[in-house]
Amino acid sequence: MKIAVYSPNWVGDATLSLPFIHKLKEKNIESEITVVCKDWVAPVYHNNPNIDSIVSYSSNNLKGLFKTIKNGLDLRDKNFDYFYTLTDSFRSALVMWLSGAKKRIGYSSQLRSPLLTTVFTLPLLEMHRTNKYLNLIDESNNLNTTENYIFLDEIEYNWARKKLSESNIINFIAIFPFSISQSRTIPTNKIKEWLKDSTKQYVIFGTKSNVNEAQKIINQNKEVSIYSFCGELTLRKSIALISFAEYALAADSGLGHISSTLEIPTISFFGAKRSKATKPIGQKNIVLDKSHRCDPCYQNQCCLNEITIEDVNNSIKRLQNFHN
Repeated sequence: MKIAVYSPNWVGDATLSLPFIHKLKEKNIESEITVVCKDWVAPVYHNNPNIDSIVSYSSNNLKGLFKTIKNGLDLRDKNFDYFYTLTDSFRSALVMWLSGAKKRIGYSSQLRSPLLTTVFTLPLLEMHRTNKYLNLIDESNNLNTTENYIFLDEIEYNWARKKLSESNIINFIAIFPFSISQSRTIPTNKIKEWLKDSTKQYVIFGTKSNVNEAQKIINQNKEVSIYSFCGELTLRKSIALISFAEYALAADSGLGHISSTLEIPTISFFGAKRSKATKPIGQKNIVLDKSHRCDPCYQNQCCLNEITIEDVNNSIKRLQNFHN
C-alpha cells in the first residue's frame, strides 16, 4: 500500500507532524510512505526511517493555479492508495484530488470537502496540533514523549563537532529569538535582561533575514559571550549543531520545536494563548506563557515583556534537573 502525507507548511508544524508519521507507519508497517512538502520543511523529515520518499516543492513551484494543477497531476504515477493532508488549505486538497489517490483524508475547511473522500470536522482550537493530526488516524499522543522523531547520521554529528571546534564553541546555550511572526520574536531588551552577568556561552540561530538583529543582540550584550550562526547554515546543519546544545531559549518558533523534539532541554516563550495548541512536544520542555494575565489575549509582545529574569532563572534550575 502506498500512503502520502501532505505536510504542514512551517518548520514548527512539520515537527509537530512527526508523531503522526511515526504512528501511521506503525499502523501500516508494510506500507510505503511519501511526504509531500515545501522544500524549506523537508530537512525535518530527512533520514526518518518511517518515511520512504519525500517530494518537495520550491516557492516558485507553488505559485498560481497552473503550477498547483501540474503538481497534482505529476503525482499520478505514484499511484497513492491513501493521501492525508495535515494542512487546512484548499490547495492541498486540490493536489490530492488531482493525484488520483483512491482515499483522500483531511479536515473540512475552505470549501474543499468535495475533493476529499473522508472528511473530519475541524476540532476545537484548544486541541494541540500534534493530536489534531493524529486524530485523522484515530490516535492521540502524550506531548511529554521521549520518542525519537528527528534522525541525524554520524556524518552530520561529525560535521557539527568540527564546526563547533573551529568556532571555539563549547557547552553552549542555543538562542532562537526570532519567529516567522515578528510579534512572537523575543524583544532584545528582554534578552539583555535575561543574559545580564551570565558567564555562559550563547549561540544565536536564525536565517539571513535575522543577521542584523542578531548582531544587535551581540552589540547590546558585549559583556556576554555570544556567537551568531544566522544566515550561515542550512536548516539541517542547524539541527545538527542544536543537538549539541546544553539547553535552549526559544521564541515560539520552528527551531524551538526542533530542539525540544531533539530532547534538548528547552525554555519556550509564548504569548497570545498559543501554547495550549502549539507548544513543543518533548519531556524536556518548559513553557513560559503569561497570557493568562488578560482574557481574551491576542497579542504576544506584552506577554513576552512580562517574563522576568526570575522566571527564566527558575526555569533554568528546572532544566538542570533534566540533566541530573
